[in-house]
Amino acid sequence: MKKIIILVALAAAALVASPATAKEGFYLGAFVPFNSISDDPLLSIDDGNGLGFRGGIGCNKYLALEASVFKTKHDVNGGGDVDLSGGTFDLKLDFPLTGSKIEPYLLIGVGRYELKGSSFDYKGDGSQIGFGLDMYLFPELNFNAGLTWRRIFFDSGKTAATGHRAIDVRTFDIGLTYHFL
Repeated sequence: MKKIIILVALAAAALVASPATAKEGFYLGAFVPFNSISDDPLLSIDDGNGLGFRGGIGCNKYLALEASVFKTKHDVNGGGDVDLSGGTFDLKLDFPLTGSKIEPYLLIGVGRYELKGSSFDYKGDGSQIGFGLDMYLFPELNFNAGLTWRRIFFDSGKTAATGHRAIDVRTFDIGLTYHFL
């Protein structure tokens, strides 16, 4: 019942919100990432979630430079847990729809990551690509949801076959962003 009330409230806010404006200038936001880690033969890591923050600068209504940090906690089958944290730098391409409060976007970038457990601490670099939707509740505030795919290569924890440890991370995130107009 609570979920239905929240969805109805979001839908009502979307219907009465004013149209989106150009997103030039600085913005800050918070988001909840839900990560799914795969391609790790040595650890069997469950899906996890956490908290993240993003900030950026809109160059015009089509292009923004964005940086984000996040940390998620994951259980490991067999006991224990691991933390995946990262910092990313992205190019965000927005596709404003005339007369709409919903704005799709594409994201491409690079990041620095850490996978840390009780007996290991792997650090590495990776790239990412994603897409999502910004839904403007007000001209300066938007709700966003996105899906991102990351490929991370860790320098430590090397395997004999590949010379490095690589994982794929699929992230679904939801959040709020405030634009300083």
